[in-house]
Amino acid sequence: MEALHQNDHWEQPLVTLFVKVAAKPGSQQKAKEALLADVNGARTEAGNFKMELYRASNDPDSFYLFERWQDRAALEDHFKQPYTQGAFDLQVNHLTAPIEMNYLEELWPVSRPYEKEIHRPLTTLIVPFETRPECGEEFIAHFQKFVPLVREEPGNVEFHFYRVVGSDSRFVLYERWEAQEYLDEHNRRPRTAAFVADISPLLTRAVIDFVRFAQDIS
Repeated sequence: MEALHQNDHWEQPLVTLFVKVAAKPGSQQKAKEALLADVNGARTEAGNFKMELYRASNDPDSFYLFERWQDRAALEDHFKQPYTQGAFDLQVNHLTAPIEMNYLEELWPVSRPYEKEIHRPLTTLIVPFETRPECGEEFIAHFQKFVPLVREEPGNVEFHFYRVVGSDSRFVLYERWEAQEYLDEHNRRPRTAAFVADISPLLTRAVIDFVRFAQDIS
């Protein structure tokens, strides 16, 4: 359970998490059931703003959670719930690695305050990037120009860029669209192609290698 408190130095009120759970091949169903129980339980908590569970399309053993909490106290209360403990108990026999919890710092939040959401299974893309050690600030500068443009595109619901707390080279892009056709149109835009070309030299791998094509199962 040590991983729960690895970012206690971060004191921003809103807490956002991107969590990876890597199940053993024979434990996929067990992991899915425990994680869904955690998701459904979290959504009953007043301090939970968002709780989503995804399964990687190209890796059925990998699950991802995206979470927003009102504050650290709300998250700490969530950690005490039996359904949360059930999810962490998967680490005893059912996972290939400890649960990877990434605390996120949003660099350009939307102007309106976040509040509790009713979940909608929209078209979602989550991209955990890693830059070359000296390229983090240049990478951020490219996104600073790109984020407001994408938020104005038809069909875009959310487009958020995060730095992983405690790292200068790890980032997470979280984007949601009303339908796949809007994401496809976004990807066809010349400025999107130019953006991908600009950031590609800054990364440790090709952009496509970071993209998580995931199915919302929550």
